[in-house]
Amino acid sequence: MKKLAALLLLIASTSSYFAQSLQFYTGKRDFLPIEILMEDGTIKTGFAQDFMLPDVATFSYLTKSSEKSANLNRKEVKFKSSKSDTTVQLISVSDIKSLIYTNEDTQEKFQLDKRIVKEIDNNMELESEGRVLMLPLMEKGKINLYGYRSMFCKADFGDNFAAGSNANNDDCQLQHVMIYLSKPDDKIAVAPVDYNKLTPLDLFNMKSLYKKFYKAYEVVGADCPEFLAKVDEARKNEYFSNKTFKENKKAGEAARKEEIAGKKGAAAAKINMKYKTDLYINMYKKLLRDYDSSCL
Repeated sequence: MKKLAALLLLIASTSSYFAQSLQFYTGKRDFLPIEILMEDGTIKTGFAQDFMLPDVATFSYLTKSSEKSANLNRKEVKFKSSKSDTTVQLISVSDIKSLIYTNEDTQEKFQLDKRIVKEIDNNMELESEGRVLMLPLMEKGKINLYGYRSMFCKADFGDNFAAGSNANNDDCQLQHVMIYLSKPDDKIAVAPVDYNKLTPLDLFNMKSLYKKFYKAYEVVGADCPEFLAKVDEARKNEYFSNKTFKENKKAGEAARKEEIAGKKGAAAAKINMKYKTDLYINMYKKLLRDYDSSCL
């Protein structure tokens, strides 16, 4: 039960990495400013439709996976050269390398890179087949960190379902955060654990799940023996564990309390979510930093 609690604690801790820029759409989605980096090296600048990022909103009446809810598995992009243009061009994802769109409210830029996503199977091998997704870039490095958070949100119209909450964090609860690892120029990304597919039985077999975490880093960092030694050391020390989580939480508790002092409601919820999310994400970053420092 302690191991089950550890995983549930990790999943519950990921609640607000992108909260400040959550965008929901209630009907026909807007065309947003975008740069499209094509596979042939050219760049298209204009406006594109069908984005619901960097967070993914899912509601009680939706049964598809969060990847599908986010449209990460899109086959084409609806593009216009200007917002007033009446002509919509359909660009195949097979011709696209990256998408960079701008949040018109905050002017923040968010990048999605095309990858063939593969998982670690139960035999601790990288699966032979994969799925093509446009992955949100969370942090650049010698190994890029990709991911998104899937949120379940309260209704704010009608009695049965929700269409938006304007990034008000106390209206939403985290379902899970998906993480992917990939080199900047690789075509493949590795998903250590696919939270969309976890079963109750998986949660009672934590050792197998943790093995997949280490294996994912070994696959992505296979070109660097020094890094593989650090992954092996992390495995022997049981780095991915409830103990590590608690130690990291304790280290950041003073800063969290100082920032939240005097705040209530949504403002306090947003701060708490940020620290909890950082706590989870930083567990992944530790080995990424090891690769940066160990490998050319």
